[in-house]
Amino acid sequence: MTRGVTLLELLLALALVGILAGLGIPRLGAVAAAAALRHEATELVVALDAARLDAIRFGAVTRLTLSDSSYRLELLADGDTTLRWLHAGAGTRGVQLSGGGAPIHFGAAGLAVGVSNRTLTLTRLGASRRVVISRLGRITP
Repeated sequence: MTRGVTLLELLLALALVGILAGLGIPRLGAVAAAAALRHEATELVVALDAARLDAIRFGAVTRLTLSDSSYRLELLADGDTTLRWLHAGAGTRGVQLSGGGAPIHFGAAGLAVGVSNRTLTLTRLGASRRVVISRLGRITP
């Protein structure tokens, strides 16, 4: 009985591995895009929740300015504007944010000020995810 493999068996095994890798690798881009969108949607919801909760906690209006490069939360109280925090935006991680436009304001009661429902859309490699802010301050990822 001989031990080992023949050259033909080795080539067939390598060809099979190559075919399976060729089928699986293109799907990795879609998986990575979906993971990036999930992560960015979570970051966006955290930013919106922080703005709403700060408005309630401090009894003042908060302003959340969203752009591809940054998320900026400011507290507007007694005629002063205080920067609460600044976070890298979706664009820094290859995700495009649309609907950010005008800043989002939350009043002291935690209600969104000056908007009805607002939809923010995150997009990467053809996949997208929406985050909706209702007038009542409800945030739906």
